Amino acid sequence: MNKPTDKKDPNDKTAAVEITTPFMYSESLEKAQEIAVNALERIEVLKLRPVPEMYELWYRYFVGDIEIVRAIEAYQGKLDEVACHQIYRRYMNEAVRDEAVKKISDQMQSAIAELAAMVSGAKSAATEYGDNLSDVSDQLTQANSIEDLGKIVTAIVADTKKMVEKNQELEVQLVNSSQQVTELRNNLDTVKKEAMTDGLTGLLNRKAFDQQMLNCVSECETGNTPMVLMLLDIDFFKKFNDTYGHQVGDQVLRLVARTLTDNVKGRDFAARYGGEEFAIILPDTPVSAGLRVAEVLRKSVESKEVINKANNENMGRITLSIGVAEYTPGEEIVTLIERADKALYDAKRGGRNRVVEAAPAARKA
Repeated sequence: MNKPTDKKDPNDKTAAVEITTPFMYSESLEKAQEIAVNALERIEVLKLRPVPEMYELWYRYFVGDIEIVRAIEAYQGKLDEVACHQIYRRYMNEAVRDEAVKKISDQMQSAIAELAAMVSGAKSAATEYGDNLSDVSDQLTQANSIEDLGKIVTAIVADTKKMVEKNQELEVQLVNSSQQVTELRNNLDTVKKEAMTDGLTGLLNRKAFDQQMLNCVSECETGNTPMVLMLLDIDFFKKFNDTYGHQVGDQVLRLVARTLTDNVKGRDFAARYGGEEFAIILPDTPVSAGLRVAEVLRKSVESKEVINKANNENMGRITLSIGVAEYTPGEEIVTLIERADKALYDAKRGGRNRVVEAAPAARKA
């Protein structure tokens, strides 16, 4: 069967990008059909049920999604349906996160309903207390003896005590509910952050990148400001990964991510684009400045040595190839990404460890 392929030639017009999905499928109809056949054959060989989760898992495997490939090839044991579902839930967990958000949302609605019930109960108690005081006022005008006044005072004390106890109870309930809502809100913020963060590198993930691209392009169009997109790829990463293992490969990915984070500041966005490829969005930045930033990043990564933490072995240096493209007003996001990807491919083909500027996009009439 076909194995996942390396980076495709961007001149291949099959490379289309759909911005609205968390994972970008960029295959032509013919290529997608070939991958689908491979996925279904693998499902049949492993005697898995051909359900959507299994199909998507193996489709992404044959597309070459590095995380899925790594998880499957590193799995020790039989790849039965249970194992495949575990991999699916771990690496393709949009549904899991959506479920967590829904659960927290339901809990918050429940807490708010309890608060509303408490406030309603307190309002009813206050109304009842007010009515009782009105009755007492009428009774006072009709009191004819000390005994009558004593009874009225006793009733006032009892109602007041009841009201104080009710308020104290409400105060405790409000404190508890407030703490519960705060905790749920913090949990929701955590889930939302995780949904937009790459678990391995801590950078923005592909979903967050897509959203930032939409926001930045909208800003360019409304404010008539420049923007630069960089696509960065670790040179010979597959060979490095195969030679030293996935754990060292993960260490390299984190090293590059940390270098990007240290050198990209302000309103700039760094994301893991997929596998060993990263993306950086530089809002309000012309291409000349973007090229300088790219060169700083390239040199910074090149200057670092990779040390195996397990045995302190020096495994040499890593390098980046970088494609840089400036947004052209009116340009489709897909086209901008394709131009940056073409520049990245040219950097690879030109010897790697270099920065290449994308050819300008044709302006719309």
